[in-house]
Amino acid sequence: MRSITMSRTLLSGALALGALGAVAAFDVAPATADPSPDVTMTVYDPVGDTLNNTKAEFQDVVRARLTKTACGDFKLLMEMAVPIPAAPTLPSHGKSEIWWMWAFDLGSTPVPRGYPWQEAGSDNKFGRPAEFIVYVSWDGTTFAGTAIDRRPLLTGGEPIVTPVPFSIDGKIIEADLASAVIGEIPAGFGWGPYVGSWSGQVGTEAFHWADYFEAGFAVFNP
Repeated sequence: MRSITMSRTLLSGALALGALGAVAAFDVAPATADPSPDVTMTVYDPVGDTLNNTKAEFQDVVRARLTKTACGDFKLLMEMAVPIPAAPTLPSHGKSEIWWMWAFDLGSTPVPRGYPWQEAGSDNKFGRPAEFIVYVSWDGTTFAGTAIDRRPLLTGGEPIVTPVPFSIDGKIIEADLASAVIGEIPAGFGWGPYVGSWSGQVGTEAFHWADYFEAGFAVFNP
């Protein structure tokens, strides 16, 4: 990811982020007379930087947006390099499902380990430390929108899986996350877009990254 933009109607200040040897650029929109307290943050990613020999350009994320609304709900958006087909072909390294995912790093220590991955001593990296994820999936037959609250894993519990509304329009994938589903979270937190595929059952280590936020997490701090 090379640049980040954050805007709000009553925003003051700016964010800074170091990204794997590169420095991300931030553009802050000026305050306006609009009284709406909605906060929007957008991150950008270069075209053609997919991993693991991923050839499917509909797995190449080029832009993602997170909006926190006045009532505390979140609206999530991801733009791909090309339109998403009505029936995407499952990639050779992901014959089970494709996931377009937004990860929320809510700052707990230690980080949760487990579902939707197995992580029995495996490398916990990229978006995996996230306490909460929202994703749109394709299993070869059906698209679905899902939220996974991984916070119960921190105390030996089971993750909470909830369906969420979503839409796909050409290159754009959107999902809605109600405040009641994510519950109480810090005022500021990390987030980022991630795309990958499952070559085996969800809940195993058969997950392969296609594209992800190289800086780790962007800092959403309204």
